[in-house]
Amino acid sequence: MTRVLTYEQDTEMRCRQARAEGLEEGMEKGMEKGMEKGMDQFGGLVSYLIDEGRLDDAKRAAADASYRDLLLAEFEVGGGC
Repeated sequence: MTRVLTYEQDTEMRCRQARAEGLEEGMEKGMEKGMEKGMDQFGGLVSYLIDEGRLDDAKRAAADASYRDLLLAEFEVGGGC
């Protein structure tokens, strides 16, 4: 049995699909920007730590996310890069 949609139903269905596709695209772009920002922050942190002679901290930050977050907080408050 074939179902026939009214113009309004068809339009609503297409609008829902377009919104869903737009939301998905926006989320993907947001994730990309977030990843890029995180990489930039980490790069800045490592550069700062190396310049300060804190190589052990740089190594630990690369392996330990909670320590990295602690250093990023210190870095931002301390006026790092």
